[in-house]
Amino acid sequence: MSHPLRRRCLLAVAAALAVTVTACGAPAASPGSSQAPAPQQAAPGMPVTIDHALGSTTIPAPPQRVVTVGWSDQDPVLALGVQPVGTTEWFNEQPGAIFPWATGAASGPSPEIVSNSGEINFEKVAALRPDLILALYEGLDQSEYDTLSKIAPTVAHSAQYDAFGAPWQDMTLTAGRALGREQQARDLVADVERRFAAVRAAHPQWVQLTMLVMATAEGGTYQVFSPQDPKSRFFADLGFQTQPPWLGPRVQDNVATVSAEEFELLDVDRLAWTSDPDTMQVLRDDPIYNRLDVVRSGRVGYFDYTTPPFPGAAITFNTVLSIPYALEQVVPELERMDARR
Repeated sequence: MSHPLRRRCLLAVAAALAVTVTACGAPAASPGSSQAPAPQQAAPGMPVTIDHALGSTTIPAPPQRVVTVGWSDQDPVLALGVQPVGTTEWFNEQPGAIFPWATGAASGPSPEIVSNSGEINFEKVAALRPDLILALYEGLDQSEYDTLSKIAPTVAHSAQYDAFGAPWQDMTLTAGRALGREQQARDLVADVERRFAAVRAAHPQWVQLTMLVMATAEGGTYQVFSPQDPKSRFFADLGFQTQPPWLGPRVQDNVATVSAEEFELLDVDRLAWTSDPDTMQVLRDDPIYNRLDVVRSGRVGYFDYTTPPFPGAAITFNTVLSIPYALEQVVPELERMDARR
């Protein structure tokens, strides 16, 4: 999936903020709660100030009511033992935007959906009376950030990477700092990195292979995900080379475009698709794509993100919760591709 620019609607923001400000004087019941949250208490490492692409945010104490507007931010929050009160739907909606790899970490009522792939309902966010808003895997603009910051302390995406390009390690550690659980976040990262290391050790040949993660095929053009995209990072963490020399200079809005005349650029050691059945049909009907040696020899992985067990979705999320699940789904298919060489 690519991340095209989207226009987001402000849904009665002024009214929602007015309700929130009024509630500061006389707390009102919030959805899913019969009473206002208990007063926050200081904790080791708190308050904490987090720098990000749109400024810096100070969080005074461990948050109790967390809203995630980042498209996959619910996963690190759940992994750290916090149940968000609001989450974002990305695709193939699951209850509360919690996929199978995250259900074991979830508890309590299903979160309220406050955003759908960047279409933020600011009124819903305000009605949940959060004490922290995370937008780590998001591309907020300044006005959106300012609006959210009037509701609660808001942490936007990292300034070090593209809006949708931060590594899963970075987002996990940022969530850990924001929640007052930094050491727990470090432990989670270390555990997942050990899992990747074990897979690389078992498949040393992958470091010699180039893997392109494909986005779309339509109208005689093909799009390849940026090396910063989470899906590309997943395969890079497995050891594959994901950035041939031609790719980086072509990236715009998270993808690089290849024309039909240049289709041989795609003829690398491995291709991977995280797609839906409609895209699969387009590929089956595409005579140019089917001329590639990598396709004819069966060295392509097709990972569906629309139906259980959601291997493509797990790769796409690429979080501390989805990565172990994805490894179980994906590594056997990569091994089958090795056998077809």
